[in-house]
Amino acid sequence: MSVKKIVDLTAYEDNLKTIEKLVSPSRVMAVIKADAYGHGLVESAKAAVAAGIDLLGVLDIETALELRKEGVSAKAFAWLHSPASNFGVAAQNNVELSVGSISELERIASSAGVASVHLKIDTGLSRNGCRIENWLELVTRAAELQKEGRIIWIAIWSHLSGASTEADEASIRVFERASEMAHKLGFTGYRHIASSPAAFSLPASRYDLVRIGVSAFGTSPIEGVSAHSLGLNQVMKLEAEVLGPGVISIGFLHGYFSLLAGKSHVAIGGRTYRVLEIGPVASKIEAGQYEVGDLVGIFGPENSEAPTAEELCVLVNTVTDELFTGLKANSVTYTF
Repeated sequence: MSVKKIVDLTAYEDNLKTIEKLVSPSRVMAVIKADAYGHGLVESAKAAVAAGIDLLGVLDIETALELRKEGVSAKAFAWLHSPASNFGVAAQNNVELSVGSISELERIASSAGVASVHLKIDTGLSRNGCRIENWLELVTRAAELQKEGRIIWIAIWSHLSGASTEADEASIRVFERASEMAHKLGFTGYRHIASSPAAFSLPASRYDLVRIGVSAFGTSPIEGVSAHSLGLNQVMKLEAEVLGPGVISIGFLHGYFSLLAGKSHVAIGGRTYRVLEIGPVASKIEAGQYEVGDLVGIFGPENSEAPTAEELCVLVNTVTDELFTGLKANSVTYTF
């Protein structure tokens, strides 16, 4: 009994190149947190570098160090820290660090090595950034530490909420205020605030760099707009096998949403069959013209008979991040 993920790394590289053309002259950071959204951390990192990406978004220092152990030397950016985070090791391994407070800045400056830092301004989302009323103190201290050679201040950044265009535009105004304050203190680095949704729909947010995560794996960041229509191709497909009459080898313990029962279909031999019931490790489908051992398409690219990952997620009102990261396959095959 098997559930197999097939990951097309060429499609991932092509998606990144498509996005680079869209946002040019802004650079693209390839965000590969959560095991590259279930697509394989190391394999996806190497594919991103092959596509010309020079900065990888890794969420935390530990993920960056895992890449280093596997020979991936490209710059990495980590933004989620804890009191136990080893900033010295990060600096020594070319891991750039987010900073959202004076205390965090001082810890980084006091660590071994000289870290490259991105100072984060809270523009309204309240996610690990420095509030505007405290910003001047933070950037002033950063400028001092840079003059002392204890840090390298390379960027200013933030997160947008994506709640509405108006909310994002208000956040950009805060970002501009923060940038002006930093520039007066001699800041000459780059700026980034847009992740996938804003990168596609709000050109004013692109600045010098955009952060692209699951969209590069073939998911649309814009509600009601398909990835295919944006020139993006789904990178992963998922297959199971026929176990017996009306039974296939995937269930909710593999991450196949139980709510899809009665709503979705699978593809076998060019035909589609309704999913009737989803159990723990196997599911029931319509009877039909198939045999034990036949491959079952659970989801696939736009041009396949199987539904796309986006289509499955629409059926149960969730996002592809949840589907991809929750899958538990017996094997993974990478194609190039």
